[in-house]
Order: sequence, then structure tokens, then C-alpha cells
Amino acid sequence: MDADLQARLSIAALVCSALALFFSLLAAFPGLKDLLIAIRDGVLWLALLLVLGGVGFVVWQHVQRGPAPTQQAASAPR
Repeated sequence: MDADLQARLSIAALVCSALALFFSLLAAFPGLKDLLIAIRDGVLWLALLLVLGGVGFVVWQHVQRGPAPTQQAASAPR
């Protein structure tokens, strides 16, 4: 995977996790609890989608590359 892409995905996941922690700490206040819980859950879903999307993109890259050159040479007809 491209190092720049990996760094961006890591930073995005870190930001989403930090936001989720922030909102979960704020959820301790009873008056804002329902609203902040909904926002926290949305942030957690977004983080999950980012992680799954990143994993799916990496798998898609590997599938698009096809078999390794050594496998192609071994399976070539003689």
C-alpha cells in the first residue's frame, strides 16, 4: 500500500477515534447525553467505515495486480 495513503488513513482513523472519545466524555452530562450519544455513535460508524474502506481498497489493489511474476513464469506453458 502507498505510504502516503496509509498515513492519511491512519490520521483519519485517529481523528475519528479522538472525536469519539471526546463525545463520550461529554456524554457524562445528563442534559446533553442523548444528543452526544447520537453524535458519538455517528463518529464511531464513520471510523468503522473508514477502516473497512481502507482494508477493502488494499484488497482491491492486490486483486487488480494479479498473480506475482514468479507465479506467472511457473504457470507458463513450455
